[in-house]
Amino acid sequence: MKARWEIKETDADLKLMSQVLNISEITACVMANRGIRSKNAAISFLSPAPERLHSPMRLKDMQKALEAVREAIPSKKILIYGDYDADGITSTVILYKLFHKLGANCEYYIPHRIDEGYGLNLATVEKIAEKGVDLLIAVDNGISAVAEIKRAAELGMEIIVIDHHEPAEALPPAVAIIDPKQADCDYPFKSLCAAALAYKFAVALSDFMAVPLSDGERDELIVLAAIATICDIVPLVDENRIIAAAGLKIINANKMINLGIGSLIALRGYLEKPIDAFAVGFVVGPCLNATGRLASAELAVELLLSPLDEPQKRVQLASQLLQLNEARKKLTDECVKRAMEKIGGTLPKVLVLTDFEAHESVAGIVAGRIRDATCRPTILLTQGDGAVKGSARSTENYNIFMALYKNRHLFKRFGGHEMAAGLTLCEENIEPLNAALNEACVLTDDDFRPILHIDRELSIEEITLALSNELAALAPFGKKNDEPLFVSYGLLAENVRIINEKNTLIFTFRADDGRRLKGIAFGLNEKYAEVCGAATQGILDIAYGIETNVWNNIAEVQVRVRDFRIASGGGML
Repeated sequence: MKARWEIKETDADLKLMSQVLNISEITACVMANRGIRSKNAAISFLSPAPERLHSPMRLKDMQKALEAVREAIPSKKILIYGDYDADGITSTVILYKLFHKLGANCEYYIPHRIDEGYGLNLATVEKIAEKGVDLLIAVDNGISAVAEIKRAAELGMEIIVIDHHEPAEALPPAVAIIDPKQADCDYPFKSLCAAALAYKFAVALSDFMAVPLSDGERDELIVLAAIATICDIVPLVDENRIIAAAGLKIINANKMINLGIGSLIALRGYLEKPIDAFAVGFVVGPCLNATGRLASAELAVELLLSPLDEPQKRVQLASQLLQLNEARKKLTDECVKRAMEKIGGTLPKVLVLTDFEAHESVAGIVAGRIRDATCRPTILLTQGDGAVKGSARSTENYNIFMALYKNRHLFKRFGGHEMAAGLTLCEENIEPLNAALNEACVLTDDDFRPILHIDRELSIEEITLALSNELAALAPFGKKNDEPLFVSYGLLAENVRIINEKNTLIFTFRADDGRRLKGIAFGLNEKYAEVCGAATQGILDIAYGIETNVWNNIAEVQVRVRDFRIASGGGML
């Protein structure tokens, strides 16, 4: 599918920004394109320090939650009820570590994805009550568990909800609900993940109990929150940027700040490599998530809580997580292949696919892969226990949560946010759901073409090592803070190496002054063969990111080619 290249336009005074901030006009343009226009906003963006985080006491019900925990700690039993993804796992670990420090009688519980499903359920609530739990803390879930929390209260439990999902009209009868997305919560930043909320709760509780966290303890907790922030794909702006940047800085200074995470990093061969958002999102995060998909997420919690004196057990657990992730990859690839074989002809605006052979735990990943391939909101439905279970992944121009909410009468249960959701329904409701979503969808054909949002046109002479270093200061990149992309027209590709076995292209571009620039592209070999054949020279327009490549301790600038086309009037030789 041919991508549209859209160059962003800004009316910002880039020359003034450049002078005030002592940066290039190119970097100033990138920042302006992300809405960073004032001096204070720019300084905050370039210096994402934890001291700039908002006070946790501004979160609605924070005071009530602190008081409930203080009352419970001396003699009552506390249970942390988490979730089976990276956000829920790290949230659970953050709270457990804090309660252990405070001397609380505390346990944790992670529901089994297949046997129990997401969030609280009535059967588990009854089981928890039999264990004598006095205070139940639901983290990364609970905001929609009205009936379940009502039953827990009837059984004598107090409940605190720490969640970041969208609230429904009716809120659960908890003693405290910490969720900035509540309509009457005036917290200034609404897009924190659950682990970030758990981190803020931990900081507030340690202050409230007058048991301060040491620098090392606080560093470990913010690293865990940063991992969740990156893996949960929340917008990397404002507080999320601060948390992610701080966590990456800390973990690069001390890869063993959390021994379990350090073990994963070592086994994945990243102990001597820099840890960036990519490494967290595609190396560490999938291993944590794999436990909840194919086994029990309590394995990951156990790894992240492992003490210093159990190195052998820690390596065993980390190895088990890696093996589970490899198995997850295989299941995912098989399911994607089946789904893509079913898709053909004219596609509907919203894809509602069924695959009753699929392992339900990979439905979300597969839906995301299909979404990426088709540029369409995608729901993949699998056979669950007595019902059909599904995962939805959306595009940025389609709020999947609201679309499902309008059809909530078709579901046994559902929840999520604008980009992703989970749902359970009867099989006879699949076609009514498909029809309702597609009838109401107003997306147009243009919405189904991938778009590369280009920050600026550059000449090859402007692509320097100094610029690469400057742009690196804008990291971590992710949702709402995309990696900067540029375009250059009519570049002479003096040489193109085609490495088909690695699906890699290596370009050597030559500037008018004779300077040469290396470019590399992954996953574009098929397109190159279609557009350029076997040519090893030509004139190209390219869309790319700028990066630094270090080889034999020598740093040089290179471009990561994201897309290309034969230049108008040019050709391939």
